Amino acid sequence: MTPLSADDLVSTAAERAALAALRQAVGAGDSVMERHCLRVFLILERLAALLSIEIDREVALCASFLFELGIYPLASTGDVYTTDGRRHAERILRPFGWPEARLRRCLDAVERHHQLRPQWSHGPEVELLRRADLVDAAPALFRGPLPRAWLRELFRQVPRAGLYRDLLALIFRMARERPGTMRWIFLPPRPPRS
Repeated sequence: MTPLSADDLVSTAAERAALAALRQAVGAGDSVMERHCLRVFLILERLAALLSIEIDREVALCASFLFELGIYPLASTGDVYTTDGRRHAERILRPFGWPEARLRRCLDAVERHHQLRPQWSHGPEVELLRRADLVDAAPALFRGPLPRAWLRELFRQVPRAGLYRDLLALIFRMARERPGTMRWIFLPPRPPRS
């Protein structure tokens, strides 16, 4: 099987805009972060299938491309990075005229992906993205119902090389530049400011 790329999955204007925003924040296509976001989506989609949960694919794919953007200077306002990511994602997606509940589900997935408790009450895309991020970060600990062989094949098609190095570098930079925000990453998000 040939390697997968994010370009293979996008089919709507919103998905293309989300992928473009990711590439703009990271500064390149096919980056370590882009591959992380791609794997998170594929894991989310597979979990939904295994658990027989219906998801909104466009919401899930857009959230998967946008959920880490708050960590980059392009989206940073000095707030908690997940909240910054939510604001940036809203700027990207609001022009597409999604119904408010649908947009909120996508934005909640971005902002709540580090929550320690399940997020089912915010929608399946929110909880499944949270779980998929855990699986990609630590597959030995959080694999859940995903077959090992399936994960091995995914990691072969969308390599994980450089993931921990890049994530640690981003976390250290954020801790240096925005030390006050680090402690809030795993707490419930504050209500959005008007």
